[in-house]
Amino acid sequence: MMCCLVRTVRDMTDLSSKIYCVIVFLSLCKTNTYSFVSHMCTASMRISTDTEYSSTPALSEESMSIFEEMKNRLSSFERRLRAVEYPVWRISLKEEDWEICAEGPCKCVPEMKSVSCWRYNLLDLPSTQLVPADVLKLDLGSNRLSALHRDTFKNMTQLHHLDLSSNLIEHLAPSLFLPLHGIANVRLSNNLLKEMQRNQFYELRNLRILDLSSNKLRTLPENLFLSNGHLVLLDLSSNRISLLPPGTFHGLGNLDELLLGENRLAGLPVSIFRDTINLKRLALEENRLKELPNDIFKDLTSLKELNMRNNRLTELPKGLLLTLAQLEILEISSNRISCIDAKALHGMSALRELRIGHNHIKYLPPGLFNNSMSLKRLILYGNRIEILVRGVFRGLFNLTSLFLQSNRLRILQSGVFEDTPNLRKLQLESNDLSFLPAGSMDAIFTIQQVRLSQNPWHCDCRASYVASWLRKRFASFANLTNPLQIQRVLIMTGNWSIWEFGAGATCRGPGILGGQSLLRLTFHELCEGQWASMKGMKDVKLKPLKFSIENGILHNTYKIGDN
Repeated sequence: MMCCLVRTVRDMTDLSSKIYCVIVFLSLCKTNTYSFVSHMCTASMRISTDTEYSSTPALSEESMSIFEEMKNRLSSFERRLRAVEYPVWRISLKEEDWEICAEGPCKCVPEMKSVSCWRYNLLDLPSTQLVPADVLKLDLGSNRLSALHRDTFKNMTQLHHLDLSSNLIEHLAPSLFLPLHGIANVRLSNNLLKEMQRNQFYELRNLRILDLSSNKLRTLPENLFLSNGHLVLLDLSSNRISLLPPGTFHGLGNLDELLLGENRLAGLPVSIFRDTINLKRLALEENRLKELPNDIFKDLTSLKELNMRNNRLTELPKGLLLTLAQLEILEISSNRISCIDAKALHGMSALRELRIGHNHIKYLPPGLFNNSMSLKRLILYGNRIEILVRGVFRGLFNLTSLFLQSNRLRILQSGVFEDTPNLRKLQLESNDLSFLPAGSMDAIFTIQQVRLSQNPWHCDCRASYVASWLRKRFASFANLTNPLQIQRVLIMTGNWSIWEFGAGATCRGPGILGGQSLLRLTFHELCEGQWASMKGMKDVKLKPLKFSIENGILHNTYKIGDN
C-alpha cells in the first residue's frame, strides 16, 4: 500500500496535491485506512481538475465515508496553507505614510486614522495598498475574502476597531490577531467559519465586542475566551452550534450580553454560565432546548432579560428561575409548555414583562403571580386556556396590558379582573365567549382598549351587561350623558367607532340579530324585544360555578337557572 501511495504521489504534477495526500496518509495511518489512500488521492486530483465525480470507480460505503473524511481534512489543510501563502499588503511604521495610504485603492482618512476597503469586491488584500501601523479603524467588510495571511495585522498594536464581516472566510490563522493588543471591537459575522482555534483570541485583553454571528460554527473549544476578561458583548447567534463545553465562557466575568439564538443547542451544561455573573441579557431563542438543569441560572443574579422563545420546553418548574431577582423581561413564547408550577415566578419581583404566548397552557395555577407586583405586560395569547377563575391574577395590581386572544376561553368568572384595576389594554378576541357575567368588567373602569371580536356572542338578555358596559365606555369618550344622544351618535358614526369602542363584538345570533354590533343594540332589543318570548330570560342568573382540580387539570360544573 505504501508503494502504491508513493507511485501515486510521484505521478502528481501539482505540489499542493502531493502535500495533501501525504498529510492525509499520515493522519489516517492510525485508523488503518491507508489502503484506500491511493484511490482517494487520484479521486481528489480528478475533482480538483473539474473532472466529473461519476468518472471515478464506484466506492463501497466504507470507502465513501473515508473519502469524505479525507476531503474534509484536505479542505482544512488547504485553508491553512492559503493563510500562509495568501498575499499581504504593505504595513508602514512611519506616521507620514498616511498620504501614501490615500494613494491606494482603499479609502484612508488620516484625521481619523481609519482605512476602509468596505464593499470593494476584493478577492484578496490589495498588494498595492499601504497601511500605516498606527491605524485605529480598519474596515474590510462586504468583500469576497476567503483567507487572510497570518501577518495581515502585523504591528497594528493600536488598532481599535476591525470589521471582517460579510466575507467568505473559512479559516483564521491561530496567530492572526496576536498583534492586536489594543483591539476593542472585532466583527466576523456572516462568514464561513466552521471552527475556532483554542488560542484564537489569546492576549486580546482589551476586547469588548466580538461578533461571530451567521457563520457555520458547530462548537467552541473550552477556555476560548480566557484572555478576554473585558468582553461585554459576545454574539454567537445564527451558527450551527449543537454542543458547548462547560468551560466555554470561563473568564467572562464582565460579559453584559450573550447571544446564542438560532443555533442547534439541545441541552446546556449546568455550569455553563458560572463565570458570567454580571450578565444582563441572555438570548437562547430558536434552539432545540427541551429542558434545562434547575441550577443553570443560579449565578445570573444580575440578569435583566432572558429570551428562550421557540424552543421545545414543556414545563416551567419551580426552581429554574428562582435566583433571577433582577429579571425584567422573560420571553418563553412558542415552546411546548403545558405545565407551570405555582411557584415558578416567585423569586422574580422585578419582572415587568412576561411573554408566554403560543404554548400548550390550559390552566394558570392560583398564586402564580403573587410576587409579581412589578408586572405590567402579560402575554398569554395562542394557548389553550378555557376558564379564568377569580383570583387567578392576584398580585397583578400594576398590570396595564393583558393579551388573552386566540385561546379557548368560554368562561370568565365574575370578579376575575378585580386584581388588575390599572389595566389599560385587554385583548380577548378569537375565543369562545358567548357572554360575560354581570359586573365582570366593572373593576377595570379606566380601560382604554378592549378587543372582543371573533367570539360567538349570543345576543339575548345575558349580553345586555356587555352591551351596557361598552356603551358607557363610548359615552365617556364622547362626553355624552343622554341615552338618546348616545344612540344617535352611534348610528351616525361609522365602523371606526364600532371597532374602537365596541371592540368588534358582533352577534352570532339569535335570529336577525346575528351579524349586528353588540355596542349598537339597546336593552329593549336584547331583553324586551321579540327574544323576550324566551321564557324567563330577563330573570336568568348564573348559579355559582364549581371548580375542582385533579392531577393538575381544572374541572368545572356550570349551570344556568331561574331564581
